[in-house]
Amino acid sequence: ADTPDAVGDVFRIAKANSVSAGDMRSHHETGKLPRADPCLRCGLSVFRVLEDALNQQKLLPKLGNRIAKALLEAAFGKACLTKGQQPTHTTWWPYEGVDRAAPFIVVQEVA
Repeated sequence: ADTPDAVGDVFRIAKANSVSAGDMRSHHETGKLPRADPCLRCGLSVFRVLEDALNQQKLLPKLGNRIAKALLEAAFGKACLTKGQQPTHTTWWPYEGVDRAAPFIVVQEVA
């Protein structure tokens, strides 16, 4: 209840030129990191600045070689800074029924 609304620009690593529903699945939905904090597993990792998304992509290239950007609004869910390898790592918890991929557009391809 204390978590702020998801408002502002965010960046996410993606695999293709069009962000798909597959790019927008949580660890909970994919079955990954079963021992991680259950609340964090239900959210999506995004970054508040492009440079942090690029740095994370270099650390984990298997996530994809594109960076997508979205302007989130309160209607998209909740988000807050959470511990991660990058300073602006943010967890976004989209509301049920939100088309998670819709606001994202690829802004950079990483070589």
